[in-house]
This record gives sequence, C-alpha cells and structure tokens, in this order.
Amino acid sequence: MPTAITSLFDPASLGIVVAGTVLATAARSGWRDCGAALRAAGGLARRSFDGEQNRKTLAQAVTAIHRDGHHRASPPLPPDRALGLMLETYLRHGVIDALGAVRRSERALSEARRLSAAQVFIWAGELAPVFGLVGTLFGLTRLAPTTGSEATALIMGAISSAVLTSLYGALLAHLVCYPLAGAIERRGLADEESRDALAEWFADQIGRIDCDAQERRTHLRGVA
Repeated sequence: MPTAITSLFDPASLGIVVAGTVLATAARSGWRDCGAALRAAGGLARRSFDGEQNRKTLAQAVTAIHRDGHHRASPPLPPDRALGLMLETYLRHGVIDALGAVRRSERALSEARRLSAAQVFIWAGELAPVFGLVGTLFGLTRLAPTTGSEATALIMGAISSAVLTSLYGALLAHLVCYPLAGAIERRGLADEESRDALAEWFADQIGRIDCDAQERRTHLRGVA
C-alpha cells in the first residue's frame, strides 16, 4: 500500500499543474485579486466576525447615547469595520436614516469582495484541468523512440507522468479550488446575516431613543 501511494506522487507533474494554474489565474484576475482571494481563504481558518463582541460594543454605545446624547457620547467602536462605520456616522450626524445608507454601501462592498475572491478560485478550478492536460501532453512528448535496456522504464515513466498530471488537475479543481470558492461564499453570507441582525437591532434601539427624546421635547414644550 505505501508503495502504491508513493507511486501516485510525482513532484514534477504536480509542479506543472500547480504553477501553471497559479500563473494563468493571476494572468486572468490580476495579482491583487489573487492576493485578496488567498487572504479570504486564509480567513476561513479563523472566526472573521465576532458577533458577541460586536453586540456587546453596540450595547455599550446604545447606553452611552441614551445617557449623553449622540453629540457627547464617545463609546468604543465595534471591531467590525462596517458596524464601526455605521456607529461613527450616527455619532457624527445623529440622523438615523444615514444608518441605512451606510449599511447598504458596506453590504455592496462586502459582496463585491466576496464574489471577487470566490471567482478567483472558480477560475482556478476551470484552469487546473487544462494544465493537467498540458502536463499530459508534456508527458507524451517523452515517448520518443528509445532503445536499450532502459527503454521500458522511460516509457512507463512518461505514461505515468502523463496520467498523473490529468489526475492532479482534476483533484486540484474539485478538492481545493471549487470547495474554497464555496466556503468563501458561505462564510461571507453567514457573516452578512449576523451583521445585518446587529445593524437592525442597533437601528431599532436608536429609533426608540430618538422617539423618547422627541416625546420629552414635546412634553417640555407643553409644560412651558
């Protein structure tokens, strides 16, 4: 069994497929998008959106705004960039309608980044079998007529290389590239759902605070 597994590993064939796929993907999407896609893939190993910490920070902000008003309140910003920008916008302008505009803008930006990262791996999945075929053709070119005692070994090595590159291309596409594209999409959608829930909760709390403040002003004018 170990010998059979070892026979399936050919560094040269694997190098042809991987290097060709990376270079062709970078040529199609650009090195910047490739780097962003790799960072997105690396982020799958850790929790990218801390819902508990963001909720705690927003709750502190709601308390501070209720106590001091949005002009004087100076709460810490949530660790999430989009929620932090939303809170900062409200503290600066005090207009609840601005929260929706900021959220829509940040959602569109996040979606564009997510789709771009996933698309890079989709392209890589399309190109990997192509370079598996390239490696196959390269292996077949080594089947030149040979003579001597080593002819059989050379022919078998060329055939093995030709077959393995096609195998590597298929495995790279369907076990690495496409699964990563799907995982990035799922993680991004899950984070957006959690982010939207917190944004709606914060907007609802701010709306209640504004209503209470309006009622107090109306009551004071009536008393006066």
